[in-house]
Amino acid sequence: MTGTVRTVRVAVIDDERSERETVAEYLTRYAQESGMALEVCPYPSGDALLEDYRPGMDILIFDIDMPGISGMDAARQVRAQDPFAVILFLTNMAQYAICGYEVEAVDYILKPVSYYDFALKFRRAVQRATRRRSRELLLDTVEGKVPIQTEDIAYVETMGHYLTYHTVSGRDLRVRGNLREHEQLLRPYGFCQVHKSFLVNLSHVEELRANTVTVAGMSIVVGRAYKSRLTEEYLRFLRA
Repeated sequence: MTGTVRTVRVAVIDDERSERETVAEYLTRYAQESGMALEVCPYPSGDALLEDYRPGMDILIFDIDMPGISGMDAARQVRAQDPFAVILFLTNMAQYAICGYEVEAVDYILKPVSYYDFALKFRRAVQRATRRRSRELLLDTVEGKVPIQTEDIAYVETMGHYLTYHTVSGRDLRVRGNLREHEQLLRPYGFCQVHKSFLVNLSHVEELRANTVTVAGMSIVVGRAYKSRLTEEYLRFLRA
């Protein structure tokens, strides 16, 4: 993936079609002016978003006042499973904005939405999403606390009582913990479990076959229970 421009994925959640279309038009204009690649995913309700939500969306733009689950409650559920998505609120009433601190919202935009106000605040959301996209983790290794960039991790392997982080830069780190804990830690960064003993970084997948996946030169057997999920996650990753 070196040298490619990663698409920023943006979800727009609003029960009013005209509002979704307006925000989508603003996003298209912003993308053209900034040269940024955006993928816009519209949702007519918070319930529709939550039905298939998985960590990996970069920015979520919520209308607060919607039928069914409110934008604020939907944002709470998203935040519970995705600590890194950037949240931006649309609202008719400024006093709602203070509730955004609970879900670490980057900002709020008052309706009716003007392009100038939208572009200003969306730029802040993009800046935060960019900082969060490639994060430095502090791993508890047998040699002490070691920082590592997520993009340097090729795959993670269970080895005895430890996990081994195999990196693109060539160093192997023996880490405390179990694979399930680390799968939850790494999932927002594009990692997928492919075997009971392996997690792989989808950005470093070189070849995907029926029963194996090659990551950074290493051929790893794909467990039967993980095949469908790996295919689904990898296709989603390629589309993004």
